Amino acid sequence: MEIEKKNAKKEFLFLAIAIIAYELVFQLVVLGIDFIEMSLLLFGFRDIQWEQAAELVYNSGIALSAASIIGFLMVGLILQKMPSFQKKEKITIKTLMIFYILMQGLQLLGNYILLPMALIAENMGYNFEEAVDMASSSSVLFSAFIYSVIIAPVAEEILCRGIVMQYLEKYGKSFAVLITAMLFGLLHQNIVQFPITMMIGILFGYLAQRYSLTAAIILHVLNNLSVEITGWLGEKFDIIWMLDTIFLFFCAFASMFIVWKKRKTISAFLKQKNEMPVFRWFFTTPLMMVVIIYFLVFTIKSATLI
Repeated sequence: MEIEKKNAKKEFLFLAIAIIAYELVFQLVVLGIDFIEMSLLLFGFRDIQWEQAAELVYNSGIALSAASIIGFLMVGLILQKMPSFQKKEKITIKTLMIFYILMQGLQLLGNYILLPMALIAENMGYNFEEAVDMASSSSVLFSAFIYSVIIAPVAEEILCRGIVMQYLEKYGKSFAVLITAMLFGLLHQNIVQFPITMMIGILFGYLAQRYSLTAAIILHVLNNLSVEITGWLGEKFDIIWMLDTIFLFFCAFASMFIVWKKRKTISAFLKQKNEMPVFRWFFTTPLMMVVIIYFLVFTIKSATLI
């Protein structure tokens, strides 16, 4: 047991180093490409103002796309782990739609989890308006749309479910799914997105384990595309937000029925071999705790002063 614990904590240390490297490289690539884009706009178009150029760069998805791709490649190299796209069970369109409904139902649950958090924040002089806007608004430029709907889902799933989750699976499948979902939520560094992304991250993980990484990517693409379409239509027609809420309630009730019907399968997944020592080893790895606290701080900081 002691040798197993030592090896596990060593691998969790490498994972923490990989995440630190990812964050560092991500930020440097974004800053570098933003600087290049800003310079090209200011020197290439003499009539453009600084504020206009800054807004274009802010709304661009080029830097985020490059940073996401370079980031997951670096994590893969550090952990010496290549993502597997191997198909396990065949997935049908019906099954994918069931997971889509579950995902939407969880998003409504996440919104209700946020209510007491929002009230506490408001009493402390903060609000979630900016975080909500970043999480739900549609892309302004085509490059940002491509990042949101294609690059981000593919890069995030390869990073989280393809590399990190597969790296952790030797310590238990449910352990790997839950820890990866937590890290997935934290990496967004948005207090509004955190509970929602963590919960749907569990769905993505289960989908990748049971069916394939490709299935998880498809569901992630559908999620981001839904957000883009709803945000774009909502900016033009106020009724869209009401219709979206009705749809989410429908998905929430349908999700309850699905969960009840599949309760035995869910119970069997949760009752896999005892993994509690591994959870304890993970959360007592000092550098990993530094990483978690770092992302948690920036997640909380996404709430802004009123």
